[in-house]
Amino acid sequence: MFKGGGQLAVHRLACALSAKGHQVHALYSKYPNEQFDVEVPYHIHWAKHHNFATVNLNIFSYLKVLGPLAKKEKFNIIHGNAEEAYFIGEIARENGAAYIFTSHTPNIPVNGMLKGIVNPIKFLKSINTYLLRQAIIEADQIVAFSQFSRQLILKGVGNTYTNKVKIIPPGVENSWFKVERKPSSTKRILFWGRLEDEKGLPEIIYAMKKVSKIFKDMTLTLIGEGSRLEQYKASVANFGLKGQVEFTGWLSNCEIQKLVAQSNLGLFPSRIESFGLSVVEAMAAGLPIVTASGGAIPENVKDGVTGMLVPINNTDALTKAIISALENPQRAESLAKAAKMEVQKKFIWDKTADSVINLYQSAL
Repeated sequence: MFKGGGQLAVHRLACALSAKGHQVHALYSKYPNEQFDVEVPYHIHWAKHHNFATVNLNIFSYLKVLGPLAKKEKFNIIHGNAEEAYFIGEIARENGAAYIFTSHTPNIPVNGMLKGIVNPIKFLKSINTYLLRQAIIEADQIVAFSQFSRQLILKGVGNTYTNKVKIIPPGVENSWFKVERKPSSTKRILFWGRLEDEKGLPEIIYAMKKVSKIFKDMTLTLIGEGSRLEQYKASVANFGLKGQVEFTGWLSNCEIQKLVAQSNLGLFPSRIESFGLSVVEAMAAGLPIVTASGGAIPENVKDGVTGMLVPINNTDALTKAIISALENPQRAESLAKAAKMEVQKKFIWDKTADSVINLYQSAL
């Protein structure tokens, strides 16, 4: 049901707030023919999902549902994320609610729509980021997941918003800490997240071409979906890796964790990350990781201490790190053990929920 880190973060925060006795309503989008039968400790509402590439039309379907809902429920707080929150500022003002925005994206324009439209072609290609920027600047308080994300937000909206942007990292679901790993005797490598260039998929596939020549029993499982999926499948076929690389689509946490338990290495060479949830989940499960130093990743991964960091867009360094991790499993497992202990201290949803509640109270 939950696709991508943004929706999962919303779900987990809603669960954590509900556990503390707060009444929570969450609004998600889905296609008209999609049916979900899930039990959650909060109220779910559905907006129509529009799969339109140029502009996120979900801003209108969210408006259609949230407007009447806010009047009915008389919310104290309305908390949005992504460009779907475009109309939330207006809805919150009409209903006397405080408006909080959480930014998940690294792409925020430095100018508003009026200046952006001066270059109409570029504007139309990136209109969603302008919708996002407007959603951010109308918020009473803004949440960033990391110091890196906070700096990107301020770069986009200006330093006049400095006092409004607070860092509250997300937590990790408890089930990740309970994964009991029994790595396969073969070399099993795992990735989960959006299948896009910014997640380092081209680097992964290129590195696998070299790694597979050294480790004949190597297998790579790529979990997720994305706009370039067919191109990645074609690259895998061109490199002669079809028998060693598997594309699964989105899987549930439980399904991913079963694969984590059997795997030797997690691979996350993102070029840019506002937080890097998959990386932290892998660390929580005690899975050795190789990741790139993109965005916020170095805030959570210490090279040679809790994982292996390589420069972004560097397939040679990535290949060497993968080979090193597979050739030295004891060292890799030692780093993973240290990483798990670190995550247990820093990224707990109960702690995140307390920080969010404090922010809500200050906004009210």
